[in-house]
Amino acid sequence: MSFPKRRISETDAGGHTVTVRTHRDLGTLIARAGEGELIALDRRDLDAATARALLAKKPWGVINGAEFISGRFANLGPQLLAEAGVVLLETDREHVQALTDGGTVRVDGSTLYDGAVVVADVHVVEPDEIERRMDQARTGLAAQLDSFAHTTSEFLRREEGLLLHGTGAPALRTDLGGKTVVVVGPATTAAQLRRLRTFLREQRPVLIGVDAGGDLLARKRRKIDVLVLSGAGAVEDRTLARTSEVVLNGTGEAVGRRLEKRNLPSHTVHTSAASADLGLLLAHLGGARLVVPTGSPGTLEEFIDRSRSDQASNVLSRLRLGGRLVEADAVPLLYTGRVRRWQLALVLLAAVAVLAFTVAATPIGQDRWDQVRDHLPTWVGGR
Repeated sequence: MSFPKRRISETDAGGHTVTVRTHRDLGTLIARAGEGELIALDRRDLDAATARALLAKKPWGVINGAEFISGRFANLGPQLLAEAGVVLLETDREHVQALTDGGTVRVDGSTLYDGAVVVADVHVVEPDEIERRMDQARTGLAAQLDSFAHTTSEFLRREEGLLLHGTGAPALRTDLGGKTVVVVGPATTAAQLRRLRTFLREQRPVLIGVDAGGDLLARKRRKIDVLVLSGAGAVEDRTLARTSEVVLNGTGEAVGRRLEKRNLPSHTVHTSAASADLGLLLAHLGGARLVVPTGSPGTLEEFIDRSRSDQASNVLSRLRLGGRLVEADAVPLLYTGRVRRWQLALVLLAAVAVLAFTVAATPIGQDRWDQVRDHLPTWVGGR
């Protein structure tokens, strides 16, 4: 439905004025977004991974040219945004496409203004409406699982060469053979990475960053051994500066030019597998002893929340790794860290101190202590 432009008096202006951030590529959009801005996108059934990436930018609001929750399934993204206090707006696709990146608009109730001109009527999606839509969408879970079975068989037929035989996979310069590899996916949060701090410090695993996961590693001042980028993915310059080699999932001319400028070794893979799952497969094909993915879906709801192609990619890639895959959330439960020399020395010192006090409490110990004090200087307690 199209809404006509209307004009109001400048004196009637109210509402909230905000800077718009928009781009046709989602990765580039998120990378450019700033705090307090209105992020404009066209993404039906916003997933949790995208919502978390948006939340990291602390936007004022998100305006969507499609339904946040269409009812096909109970996607978790809108709920995460609403709980964080982000304003959610829905409007027609053409209105979102007409917004200018870096421009300023004013949101007043259910109307979007450019100066004094009404450019769009918007629908404010309130938390109670999100909950109502989620309840209705949960009834479609069985149908989603049936669709997943079909999508998985199609994906396996299409990607059999890469999944089963490694066909088309690059020969990495980074040696993964017999090593522990941590694959930091684009949905990884700083808190998840922080929980692995002891494991990363002591085990020194090979780090594979995927899209925004690479940016997170760079912000934490960690060296990125392999950076996996989706074809149109955008990462910060400091991320490339801390990267040893890059694997492109698809073609991306803009990214390619940046790699050439930095003289970074790069490889190109053409696959419909999600970039995070490509990172898992690269670790498997490189002979990794243990693979730890971060930012992966942990529940059935989060799994269903992903796009259909990503669902099949995720499941089959994990099956390919088998017992070598350990979820990041399980690592702190299984790994408590090494016992260090200073810790042993501290325990030994405490034991000696306890023994000394025990002996000193006996008559023989007291006599011995008096003899020692007779030979000590007065400034250290001698007599």
